[in-house]
Amino acid sequence: MIRYLTEEERGLSRDLWEEAFPEDSRSFDDYYFSEKIRENRILALCTDEEGVSAASIESMIQLNPYEIQVGSCIWSVDYLVGVATRKNRRHRGYMRRLLLRMMEDMHREGMPFCFLMPAAEAIYRPFGFTYIFDQPRWSLKENGLNRKNAAELIGETARWMNQWLQERYQVFSLRDENYVTMLLEELSSENGVLEALYQDGRMAGVQGIWGLEKREQRLLYAEDGLLKQEGEPRPAIMARIISPEEFVKAVARKPPKAGEEQETEISLFLEDPLIPENQGLWTWHLTQDGSSLEKVDQEKARQFSCRETADGTQKQGLLRLTITELTSWLFGYELPKAAEPWAELVQPLQGVFLDEVV
Repeated sequence: MIRYLTEEERGLSRDLWEEAFPEDSRSFDDYYFSEKIRENRILALCTDEEGVSAASIESMIQLNPYEIQVGSCIWSVDYLVGVATRKNRRHRGYMRRLLLRMMEDMHREGMPFCFLMPAAEAIYRPFGFTYIFDQPRWSLKENGLNRKNAAELIGETARWMNQWLQERYQVFSLRDENYVTMLLEELSSENGVLEALYQDGRMAGVQGIWGLEKREQRLLYAEDGLLKQEGEPRPAIMARIISPEEFVKAVARKPPKAGEEQETEISLFLEDPLIPENQGLWTWHLTQDGSSLEKVDQEKARQFSCRETADGTQKQGLLRLTITELTSWLFGYELPKAAEPWAELVQPLQGVFLDEVV
């Protein structure tokens, strides 16, 4: 049986969490199961149809909501964590069933996309997920900064972080006092601290350090002159567009050249076998203020399908993409080869920064 655990049942998922993620400290798990599950959803495959016990939860996905700035849009989007199946129940298709149910529900809700930090990329590729964010590795160029405990400056820290992100990225989790308070709890679960960095009397950065045995940097945001890169960024976050008609609202056309129309249209054939409502032909309307998708009726779609040649190549005017390619392109991560002819028309999002842990 697959269903969402009730508020009273969510804590029962800790048994499976601890089995699947033994590297997490008990103090971190205490934080997670006292704070994060208050607001999340947990989709689980259970053996008991009546009543749920810890032992009956055999597979799960935990959906943690975040308010995400995406271009000019602000959306409530789920971050997938705690994706796990009991060791003696793996390779039975449980996780596939959960992921398909999850995407069906998200699409019905109109959620534009979801994201995750993969333990193994290969698990999620078959479900349309693709990388959208490489985690930068930074350190401070100098240590001569004044440091204050951000726990005493929650509002100021949230405002500074938001401004820092807005100046550099188009996709990021919005920071408010609740976000910073939760971050402080997360860090303190592993004896960590969040520090506000000051230079010449003004806030110039925020740094988080944690670790029970080995101290490590959890986050570092600072003015450009204070940062130095430590190695190449690492692929960190994967995402999947769930409702393309919602997602494209955050995507616009590039400024038209002299003599070009302010609005343009693209015929897009989208391949998404896992969400049938996404599969098929769309008309993509783009302006400099945003864009929209309109599903083409079946008869017109059949006419377009006839425009493809026998060897599968596409004739001019039809853009054919998989949901994975569309996700990678519109997040500004990678331009698919099939989309190259439209690269001068479509303005993907510029800059993604998603560094949440849970």
